Parts: sequence; structure tokens; C-alpha cells
Amino acid sequence: MKRLIAAALIVFTSASVAYGDSFFHRLRVDGLVSDGVTLYHTGDYQHSIQKFDDALSLSSGNVEALFDRGLDQYALGQYQAAADDFQACLKLQPDFVPAQFNLGVADIALSQLDAAKAIFQEIINQHPSSVRAHFDMGLSSYLAGDTSGAAAQFTVAALLHPQYVQAHYDKALALYRTGNLVAADQEAGEALKLSNSFAKAYFLRGAIRLRQGNDDDARSQFQQAARFSSDPVLKSLCGQIIAQIGA
Repeated sequence: MKRLIAAALIVFTSASVAYGDSFFHRLRVDGLVSDGVTLYHTGDYQHSIQKFDDALSLSSGNVEALFDRGLDQYALGQYQAAADDFQACLKLQPDFVPAQFNLGVADIALSQLDAAKAIFQEIINQHPSSVRAHFDMGLSSYLAGDTSGAAAQFTVAALLHPQYVQAHYDKALALYRTGNLVAADQEAGEALKLSNSFAKAYFLRGAIRLRQGNDDDARSQFQQAARFSSDPVLKSLCGQIIAQIGA
């Protein structure tokens, strides 16, 4: 009986040690990930990456660490490294939609627009009410030169989320590129209803008025754009255009 008890105690003790090691290992990994997230939110991306690297050295399949490191890489402009991390996430967890989104965004930054559109189309197929998927699909299409397709996607995004100022503005910009000035002006107006200090929308309206031959209103729109813009380049451009229009 004593031998049986001793054997049982050895087995129990060994299991406890193994469990303890596993518990503290997970605790260490979770702590490193938590530290990395905190550093990310403070803008210290390099040290944040180091924390995620340390976490991944202990747990190479940690999807959270891979994903968050990808966000750091993207913030630093390291788009290919970010894309690699998001792809690694999807290999481990194919239904991880945030990784899909961010892989698409990284592909846009890398000018891999067909790949980006394929990703956003897949998300739209699975989640047809996703505002962001339609918007990012529109952005991918716009950058690829498909302004009509872009306008259609921005329209869906704006219908799904009527308060989405950027969707209205980008739709207006896409329509302007197609030559549909009336519809572009209406969408720019919708953006300004939602945000009456949106400098770029005033600038776009100024460009529309110039193409329509309405110099007086164009001048007024460029003046508003200059008034509300915090971008010195845009302010300077407005000033140059106003000077060319004249009194």
C-alpha cells in the first residue's frame, strides 16, 4: 500500500510541476503581449515589437502577438513585414477577420491592389453589411483607376452608415473623376452637412465650381478650404488658386 501511495504522489507531483510550468509559461507570454499592446498605444512601436518578438520566441503560434506586431510594423511603414504577420495569423486562424482586413490595407500600401480587392470582396461575400469592407474595396478600386466601381462601393458604405463623412467625400471625389460634376457636388455637400469644417470637401467643391465656370463661388469655396485647413500645403494651394481667379 505504501508503495502505491508513493507512486501516486510521484505522479501527482510530476503533473503539478508540468501544470505549473505551463501556467507560468502562459502567464509570461500574456504579460509580454500586454506590455506590447500598452507600448503600441503610447506610440512606442519599436519597443512594442520587441515585446511581441519575445512573446513569439516563447510561443511561435500566438496569433495575438503576430497580429499586434503586424499593427506595429504597419505603423512604422514596414508594410511587407506587416502583411507577412497578418498572413501568418490567417494560416493559424483562417477566420480571423481583423487580420484579413489589415492584410488588405497592407496590400493597398504595397500597391498590390488586385490582392487587396480580392480580400475585401471575400469579406463582403461573407459579411455584406460590412461598412469598412465596402469602403476599403472602394479605395482599392479608386487607386486602381476604376472610379466608377469605387463610387459604387462608397455609395454602399454611405448607405450602410449615413454618418460616414469620409465615404461621402470619397464618393464625391470618385464621381468628380468620372466627370459627373453634379453628383460629385451633391456628395461633397453631404460630407459638409456632417462636418462643416471639412477643408478637403470645400476644396473639391471649389474645383467643381471652376470646371462649371462659376469663378465667384469657386473663390468662396477655396477661401473656406483655406480657413479650415491645418495643412500648410493645402492652404498655400488655395491661396495660389484664389490669386489666379482674381477679384
